[in-house]
Formats: sequence, C-alpha cells, structure tokens
Amino acid sequence: MVSFPEPIASFVRWLPSEFSTASVLKRELKARLVRPFVRQDYETISYAERDWDTLVVLDACRYDVFAANNPFTVPAERVNSNASHTSDFLSANFAGDHPDTVYVTASPQVANHGGDFAHVEHVWRDGWDEATDTVLPETMTDRALEVAETYPEKRLIVHYMQPHYPFIGEAGADLAAQGSFLDGRADRAYPSAWERLDAGAADEDQVWDAYEENLRIALPEVQRLVEALDGKTVVTSDHGNLFGERVSPLPIDIYGHPPGIADEELTAVPWVELPFEQRREIHGGETRSATTDDGDVEERLESLGYV
Repeated sequence: MVSFPEPIASFVRWLPSEFSTASVLKRELKARLVRPFVRQDYETISYAERDWDTLVVLDACRYDVFAANNPFTVPAERVNSNASHTSDFLSANFAGDHPDTVYVTASPQVANHGGDFAHVEHVWRDGWDEATDTVLPETMTDRALEVAETYPEKRLIVHYMQPHYPFIGEAGADLAAQGSFLDGRADRAYPSAWERLDAGAADEDQVWDAYEENLRIALPEVQRLVEALDGKTVVTSDHGNLFGERVSPLPIDIYGHPPGIADEELTAVPWVELPFEQRREIHGGETRSATTDDGDVEERLESLGYV
C-alpha cells in the first residue's frame, strides 16, 4: 500500500469528532480527501438496461449481508452498482425518459434526482411513519401491490428504504438516543449512526446488528410482494454501505455511503433473478417527472441522515 506523509494522518486525527456541525463537515471532508484516490478497476451494471419486469431495490444493502440472510431459493449473485449513493444511482440509471416504467419509492431522493416515468408513487409523502422516521416495509408492499394493479403493463421499480438507517428493530432501538448535536442545531434531532461511528461514539457491532436486523425485517415484505406479482422479478440494491473500510491508500476510514466513491466493496450489491412462469406484456406511453419541489423532501432527507 502506498504510504503518505504523517501530516495527512495527523490532520485527519485532528478533525473535530464531537456531535456538531463540525462532525458533519469532518465526514464530508474525509470523503473529499479520498475521492480522487479511489480507482474503479471492476465492471458495473446498468440497471435500466438489465432484463426485469419488477426491480426490487433494497436501499444501501451490502452483498454480504444479503447473502447471509437470503430468503430465496436462488443464490444472490454479487454484482457492482454504478453508484455509491442513491442520487448517483438515479442519475446514472433513471435520469432519462422511461414511459414503460412505474417507480414506487420510499426514498425522497427520487424527488430530486429521478427521471420521467409513466407514474411515480412517492410513498414517503403520505406513508411516512413518524415513530421511526422512515417508511416501513409493509407500507411499501401494500402500496406497490396497489400500483401494480393500476399499471399491469408497466415495468415496476419498488424502492424500499431498508436496510438504510434509521433502524426500526430492537437492536437499534437505543441508537437514536446515543448523543445529540451540541451546538444547538434545530434541523437535526440526533446524529446518524454513521456520524456516531465516525466519531467513535457508537459500538460498531451494535450498529452492524441493527443494520442487518433492518434487512431481516424488510425481507418478509419483499417476499410477500414478489409472490403476488407476475413476470420476472429481480431483487437488488442501489449501493452498499461501508463500516470503516478504507477505500483508498489514504489512512482514512469511511462509514456510510458517500456519493462519487467508486469503491468495489461499497458498490457490491446482490442480484437475485427470481423464477417466473410468464413475462408481463410491457407497453410505453406518456411520462411524468419524478422530481418535485414538495416542501417535505428536505425534512425527510434529514430524518434519513442525508443532510
């Protein structure tokens, strides 16, 4: 591994780690420092060009965690996303015109970065669970099945929020209370799990357990969805999630999934092509934009730890 002068390591150690605006800036600066040194020497997939009738997206789902909890009889193939963040995923794969596709989303990111679709179901608008600050998987499955009945001749993307933070299971129940921002910021009630880990103020094993539990909670709802749909269904993720891995020769550990980092581990995601009896007959038509200036977008993104 290439070694770098001690001043770089000293600078990173010097960066403030308390829960404050400086904590957020520290994480952003670390991502900016490593980004130029990350080298992509692996093949990535293009989601829109792959063959599917329904694409189930589990947000921020690592390949290894899915493979260890795969409820399907089909093994998960390891593929690499062409994105390390949901905004990158949308821009790289679905920024254009998709008249044959309906997008059902728990992620508010689609409101900022999505393209044009036959229909966009922003479940985060009216299906938000205030107790957990996210969209619960059962809400997503219920809505997706309703939309599938309305648009039987369209490709369907169902974008679940899990296993992405916030954590909705028992393992992560107390993570939201582990510290708070100390500088009086009113726009964030508490730091995200990745900010706590980056500051050394959370237990990595506990966060890992909570993350994995989030996936296990969502998977029965994914099964309920795919069992009710016809056509070819693929289960995958938009990107993975880092737990302190180094993505460059720099002595900098990264948590979460910063945008613009083409790291092989961060972009490793599952690809599960489920068996089917017959394909759906897909037709195009008119489109409408996924983007919206809905005032709730920023508030929801804050709850998910994006801003």
